[in-house]
Amino acid sequence: MKPERLVEHAKKKELDGLAVTDHNTIDGALEVFDIVRDEHMDFSVIIGEEISTDRGEVLAYFINREIEPGSFVQVLTEIRRAGGISAIPHPFDKLRHHAVRLTSNDVELVDCIEGFNARCLFKTYNDLAYNFGKEYDLAITAGSDAHFLNEVGNGGIITGQENIREAIMKKNVTIYGHRSMVINHAGTKILKLGRSIRGYLDE
Repeated sequence: MKPERLVEHAKKKELDGLAVTDHNTIDGALEVFDIVRDEHMDFSVIIGEEISTDRGEVLAYFINREIEPGSFVQVLTEIRRAGGISAIPHPFDKLRHHAVRLTSNDVELVDCIEGFNARCLFKTYNDLAYNFGKEYDLAITAGSDAHFLNEVGNGGIITGQENIREAIMKKNVTIYGHRSMVINHAGTKILKLGRSIRGYLDE
């Protein structure tokens, strides 16, 4: 997704902001932030990243620098050093090969759990995550996990506070969302296949 179109689409959907979390880079988030700043928009952009670890993917929000992939504990430590908060996305989605399988032993290490992910095909996976967060008193977030424009805004949080970070950590947010269409998953697989083929041809 081009940053300009992402912001335009989010505004059309009457969103007040976006958390941009590309895989192992903050470049896209910074581009979106710059567009909003340069256009003087009343729109919040959270600098984020989805980081690969030895146990699966971890989300970072509000970071001031890019976090390198590494061990689970190392990445969580670096997120805090970068001024951010961590969230575990879709931890009980059995169809995701890169999901962290969160256990009770991890709750002291992480800040948040994603209680709703719009790309979870089955409601049960989101329910398990939400209930886990409640049981262990974790902050609960939600996300679109958007790979295409039509998915933007399918999941998120609502808060009355201006300080979004504080609202999340104080658990003063309401999560919302609806599941993305199955066809979007097929589209992602086609894109990944296309990238793999291009990489093979370039070698």
